[in-house]
Amino acid sequence: MNSGEVGRARPPGAPQRPQRKKLPHERPLWLRPEEEIFFITVRCELRGKNQFCYPKIARGIFDCVEFRNRNKVWYAHLMCLMPDHLHALISFPYERPMKQIIANWKRFVATKFKIEWQRDFFDHRLRKEESYRQKADYIRANSVRAGLVTQLERWPYLWTADPQESTSSEGRALRDGAPGGRALPFVLSAIIMFSVASCRPDMMNQPKAKPLSESDFFSNGTNARQPPAHTVARGDARENAEFYTGQMNGKYVTQLPVKLTRDLMVRGRERFNAICAECHDRTGSGNGMVVQRGFPQPPSFHVDRLRNAPIGHFFDVMTNGYGVMSSYATRVEPEDRWAIAAYIRALQLSHNAVLSDVDPAKRATLDDKK
Repeated sequence: MNSGEVGRARPPGAPQRPQRKKLPHERPLWLRPEEEIFFITVRCELRGKNQFCYPKIARGIFDCVEFRNRNKVWYAHLMCLMPDHLHALISFPYERPMKQIIANWKRFVATKFKIEWQRDFFDHRLRKEESYRQKADYIRANSVRAGLVTQLERWPYLWTADPQESTSSEGRALRDGAPGGRALPFVLSAIIMFSVASCRPDMMNQPKAKPLSESDFFSNGTNARQPPAHTVARGDARENAEFYTGQMNGKYVTQLPVKLTRDLMVRGRERFNAICAECHDRTGSGNGMVVQRGFPQPPSFHVDRLRNAPIGHFFDVMTNGYGVMSSYATRVEPEDRWAIAAYIRALQLSHNAVLSDVDPAKRATLDDKK
């Protein structure tokens, strides 16, 4: 800095001009936005360049605003177009964020009318001490203050939801048709309140936190709460210990806790070939394709230790894992785990079968094939 300059020196690397901060548009949880009016200002990227004040563009923008009113995307009460910015008074529904609604509208207008918007927008919620009339009069007077016209009525780029609205109205509530509107007369509102009190939307519009969202209330920064100990999801109370653990009184079960049927065996073979065979191969010998490519080899199901193991052991290994094998509980349902265990037993029997194990009625068929 030269000796004749006045001001604070910029540190090295500081931006040459002030950087506009990112504007927050969050609404308090206790606020019902459909019952509030927001003063919105949106500017164009190039200041001083006329982008709005053309009859065709203005009519198209106002048509777009009316369309969103009819479809309850928002409820716009008033909008004034200036050459390089606009002001509006808008109410927003509870279900969608204000930022998303405005961003979607800006994107549509930019595409259709080639408007070059400035990033983001400004919003101000009308407090109790601020009347609708004050903000509406301020917006209407914009063109006069800018020297574009000498009388308010001469500015053609002003739109109101109600063309018959009086500019001297003392109060302003949301018009009928707006989300959460309050335009009905007081007496009628009182009748509705007392006659259909049970239909109030408080439960639907209550402040709530979305699952897995961030929280500035809880110390760990998340709205998701750890369930109390021993909490069981509805419908997931697993009272049949044999079926869900493969154990009874701390020992593996030796019999299937489900009925052995042909359908169970077919399902077990299909699941085994799809899930288990990549390591154990389709015969259960432990020489699957991933083993042939370097993965640790699992033991063969046909060794004495596993041939003599109770069937509950195989269910427990699939549920909890064993050695380098991880748990498959999240990928294979309990019914399918028992079907696989039954099929493993069938593989063990077939690997060590003798002719006397075959039904006499089927032996002739085997002899014919020889």
